[in-house]
Amino acid sequence: MGPRTRATLFVSVSLIVCFSFGTCIVYGQEKEQIARGKIGMGYFMGGAGILSESGSNAMIYSLGGGGHSLRNRLIIGGEGHSSFGSDNAGGYGFFDLGYALLATDSIVLYPLVGIGGGAMTRVAEPSVSKCALLNPAIGFDYLLYRKDKSGILLGLRLGYTFTLYSNTWNWSMPYIRILIGGFGAD
Repeated sequence: MGPRTRATLFVSVSLIVCFSFGTCIVYGQEKEQIARGKIGMGYFMGGAGILSESGSNAMIYSLGGGGHSLRNRLIIGGEGHSSFGSDNAGGYGFFDLGYALLATDSIVLYPLVGIGGGAMTRVAEPSVSKCALLNPAIGFDYLLYRKDKSGILLGLRLGYTFTLYSNTWNWSMPYIRILIGGFGAD
């Protein structure tokens, strides 16, 4: 990892941690209803990021899906993605754990960390990087009720995927993703 990549990683993780603690203090006493119940969510995800590998940066897009459950503020779930760009293509997935800092009837705000793996291929020079990955993120979900306890989920996720281990070359990617799906509450 080069100095610029390390600096980007440090700033991204620092912002996520500061945002998480600040939100926890501000909303810690808010009356929550969803946090005490159970809710399941499934969604499609699409977004963009800047892939950094071997000293170069390239725009990369991702499509995927995932889901998670929220019970007593604890979030457990998973997600999978396919990424593509002009220079790279790949696929990866994560097992996610998080904690709802804010959970009202229509808003859920949470830090999330995913651990998983995947592979990225360079188009110009065919080589495959098989990686163990870490994916810290901040998520915001807006719940639109269609019936008593179910409806449409609209969400936004900001995060930073980076390599813990690779068989060839390391890569990292700050990203933003939009979530569209559904939910059902208990």
